[in-house]
Amino acid sequence: MSKTLSRSELALIDREGERIKNGLSNLVDDFPNHAKTITGMANWLNANKSTCQRMVETINKAVDGLQVIHSLPGPAGLRGFIDLAEQHKMNAKLVEEARAMVVRFENLIYEYSRSHSALKALIKSSDKSTQTQGNKSDQRKSLFEASRTVTGEQMENLFFACILKENEQDHKFLQQYTLTFFDNCIKTETARPLVIPVGPSEQKLELEKPELISQDEEVADKLANVSLIEELTSASVVKSINEFTRGENSIIIPAIPDQANGFNIAAMKNYPEEQLGPFYGGKKASCVSVQVRTPIKSLYMVCFLERSYAMRSVANAGIYSMNTQLATMITSPDALWYDRFHDEADLVLSSHDANFSEKLKYPMANELVDTLFTVTGCDRKEYAAYLVRVDYPIWSTAYRIYFQYAID
Repeated sequence: MSKTLSRSELALIDREGERIKNGLSNLVDDFPNHAKTITGMANWLNANKSTCQRMVETINKAVDGLQVIHSLPGPAGLRGFIDLAEQHKMNAKLVEEARAMVVRFENLIYEYSRSHSALKALIKSSDKSTQTQGNKSDQRKSLFEASRTVTGEQMENLFFACILKENEQDHKFLQQYTLTFFDNCIKTETARPLVIPVGPSEQKLELEKPELISQDEEVADKLANVSLIEELTSASVVKSINEFTRGENSIIIPAIPDQANGFNIAAMKNYPEEQLGPFYGGKKASCVSVQVRTPIKSLYMVCFLERSYAMRSVANAGIYSMNTQLATMITSPDALWYDRFHDEADLVLSSHDANFSEKLKYPMANELVDTLFTVTGCDRKEYAAYLVRVDYPIWSTAYRIYFQYAID
């Protein structure tokens, strides 16, 4: 056995760990709500508390497959855990799936090592960060250069900020406001038209041409599904607003005279019924997403989640295929283990009143966040902020922040 694992071996273990987590998570997700905490699980199953602690921490905190391998109980502990769950008349298919994951886990251990603890030590000594992350930014930059040459389009910065909150008019629903700023878009004559994606939600959206609003105007719940902020949008785009057309879940912006010299667009969106709230019988997760449809130098994401939800959620960020339906993503983020790219999407928790321009190293960030709260009329003190910054994000992917809720 080699003393270190190769990049390809680490990647295989990483992916397999995510698959194992998904199978075990499906079983635990079927437990009654009071049995999803460490103490509640131990009492309900009459199981070892240490085993339950490792299960809960794996499901709620492991952000990749290598962390799953590190934090899981050993195969014997998992088998005992599943046996106890079966005694509570759990779904037989979920029990069978969980047992299959233990077999995969055991096979993985003995393929690369002699024991679970030895495999964990081997992974640690292989130093994944040194082997895989050193030149990722350079590789993404090369992809950016190639894709902008092929497509004839590029963007200096893409800034996305959103507010996810309980709908004040109908508390059963979560409402999402978003501000997306397309900064210095450049397109050649043969490039595709720019598209403003309008994410699918549980509400049927009647997309019309965008309304024009001011960044100093409080519109709140009267905000249309899609609007343009006049002061932050290039004059040539504003003049062509009547020529915008509808696509499938999108607004298509026609070619404009100065598109080869660079133009800006600031779009606001309002999804009043983004999804049925998790505390009112809805899905137990929420997701906000940015599509990288154009080669981009820098991507910035700021998500403000209402504190009452943030206190009962676990947040993660990931990179996924742009074609994956968001509705599927919301249902079960772990279920898309096979569709997640292994690349950087580091998520940072921040205070609501942070200097976002400084934290993200993007001069316009503070102004754009201020605009989001001015237009929506929301009180930022009621929110926790989650930040992501990526240089040269992978073209034709979706960068997502998702929240999984603990439901009592």
